[in-house]
Amino acid sequence: MSDKKRKRREDGTERPKKKVAIAPETKIQVEILENKETLGPLLATTPGLKFPPTISFNPYKRTKILPEGASHTLLLQSSEHPRLDYTAQEEQDGSSESQLKDYVGVFDPATNKLQLVPVKRVTVRSTLRSETIEMREEQEKLEARQATMMAKRHALAAEFGSKKSRKAIEDMTQNAISSGKPGDPVSSRNESVAENILSNMTSAIGAMPTKEDLAAAVDSSKPRPTPNLAAEYPTDVYSIETVVGSELMTLIEVKDWIDASEAGRGLNLTSRYVAKRVLSLVRNKQIQKLKVLRFIYLSISFAAALGGGGAGRPKKIPKKGQLEDMMGDDAPAGSVMALRRKFAPSDSFEMPRWNIDNLVTHIAAAALIVDNFEVDVNDLRDDLKLENKEIKAYFQELGCRVNNPTATELAKYKLTKAESINHSIAKLKLPLQFPKVGGPRKGKK
Repeated sequence: MSDKKRKRREDGTERPKKKVAIAPETKIQVEILENKETLGPLLATTPGLKFPPTISFNPYKRTKILPEGASHTLLLQSSEHPRLDYTAQEEQDGSSESQLKDYVGVFDPATNKLQLVPVKRVTVRSTLRSETIEMREEQEKLEARQATMMAKRHALAAEFGSKKSRKAIEDMTQNAISSGKPGDPVSSRNESVAENILSNMTSAIGAMPTKEDLAAAVDSSKPRPTPNLAAEYPTDVYSIETVVGSELMTLIEVKDWIDASEAGRGLNLTSRYVAKRVLSLVRNKQIQKLKVLRFIYLSISFAAALGGGGAGRPKKIPKKGQLEDMMGDDAPAGSVMALRRKFAPSDSFEMPRWNIDNLVTHIAAAALIVDNFEVDVNDLRDDLKLENKEIKAYFQELGCRVNNPTATELAKYKLTKAESINHSIAKLKLPLQFPKVGGPRKGKK
């Protein structure tokens, strides 16, 4: 340790003044650029994954045509690793995080301009490369060896076999339809037999509907919103356009709900399901979902206003003017008439069973949209005055899985174990699970 000591300052000298470096106040201009290119900067997440930084990816783009317009999906793939395949793609699981947008910003200090460009977030995952090619090659080798052994056995039986075995080999040869070399008379005979069979089949089944035609006819006849069976994510199965429709989305107003909620005034609502969700949607500025919630409220009020029914008879629709009065002041006349046109038969004051089921399945599908495709069906059951079995059947008709709440869901919905008896959770997941059509009942033994 040094023995030198710091010298004392001489009298009369001033201590240096410290100056704080404060950047001058400047205005920063923010500009958001529109990124129309499919490829560009990406944000990649690698959950639980570590891969070599030298691996390069091949980009692929898939275009999907939806009622809202064309959407593009980006896929990055790499097979440079000797045993693993890497894929990077957007994961839309319906969670709140997957609905967020990401941006990359570039700041120019010379011009004080901040440019923001929207970017896509992809998740990188690895899979063990499939050994399908190796298995196919082994299968081809095995079939070749079997064909060779069969030919040897046929030749041996034709030379030294009995009359019965030679007749069996001859029948097999005549009835076989197999590919051969061009110009081979056996191959030509086989091709003519195959063409004759196929031509007869074509003429016989030409007028038969295809599998797609039958599926479309069955789907269109069911009382439910038309599902997008080609959807890759639950959010694409039932869209707002399909469930609510553009006419009602234009007519439905939610300003009165927003003003009352922001002012702290209570709303006099007859639906427990709707009342529990208005304030949350207003606070989060989710106007589209708030309109869907208003659609649910109008539909529940419309169902409650129907009279009669029972014993298989259709329910009665009140006359114009009386219907609006029964639905309350929260139901504008324009929205009520649009709702009637959507669900009731034209020029009729009756609601048959098919139309009532169609109305309830649309309410259930709208609840899936509001609750991010996971619904506690208890409140809707009480609002619609249904039994547990009935409300479960409506959600199952939409392709949902309906089960009792788990321990995690009990904590999420703040339910006790005793309360969970009357609660069921309906979840929309892929692949969809529609109710199976039962066949004829077996007779009693």
